Amino acid sequence: MTDYSDEELMISLVEEGDLKAFEELLVRYEKSLFNYIYRHIGDFHAAEDLFQETFYRIFKNRRSFNPDLRFSTWAYRIATNVCIDDIRKKTRELEVPLEENNLAHESSLQFTERGVNPNPINPSLEERLIKKDIEEKIKALVKSLPEKLRSVFILSEYQDLSCREIAQILEIPLGTVKSRLHNGFKQLVELIKKKGLINELQ
Repeated sequence: MTDYSDEELMISLVEEGDLKAFEELLVRYEKSLFNYIYRHIGDFHAAEDLFQETFYRIFKNRRSFNPDLRFSTWAYRIATNVCIDDIRKKTRELEVPLEENNLAHESSLQFTERGVNPNPINPSLEERLIKKDIEEKIKALVKSLPEKLRSVFILSEYQDLSCREIAQILEIPLGTVKSRLHNGFKQLVELIKKKGLINELQ
C-alpha cells in the first residue's frame, strides 16, 4: 500500500471497499491535516474531533471523489469546510470587504513560523521561551483573521501550497486567492503593529 499514490488508494477504497487503503491515507495525512485544522481552531482537543470528522466525511463521501482531482486538494477542501462549520456554530463570522481588483504588490513581509525568529545554533532556554511566546502570539493573531482570509493564509504560509492549489481547494478564482492572501498579510501586519510586536520580530 505504501507504494500506491493517494489517488490509487482512493480508487481502491471506492471500487474494492479496501479499508487498508483508507487507513494508509489517514496515516499519510494525520499530521498535515491535523496541523491545518489546529491552526484554524486553536484548540487541541477540538482539532482532534474535527480531524476525525474530516476523515469521516472523506469516507462517507468517498464515491463523490473525482479521480482526476488530487486527493490532497479534496481532503483540504473537506477539512476547510469542517472548520468553517465549527466556527459558524460558535461565533458569528466577521466579514471584511475584499478588494478583488487593483492589487498592490505582494507583501514582502513573510510571517511564518519558520521566519518569525530563526533558531540560533545553541539557543538558550530563555531564547527558546521567547521564541515560543512570540509564535503563540502570532498564532493567536492569525486565528483572529476573518475566516476567508485565514484559510488562504494558513494554506499558503503553513501548508506551503501554491495559489493555484489553494484556488482548487477552496473552489475560488486564482485572483481571489491572491487578493485574500494580500489582505491577510496586510491585516496581520496591522495587528502586529497594534499589539506592539514589531520590535520582537526583528
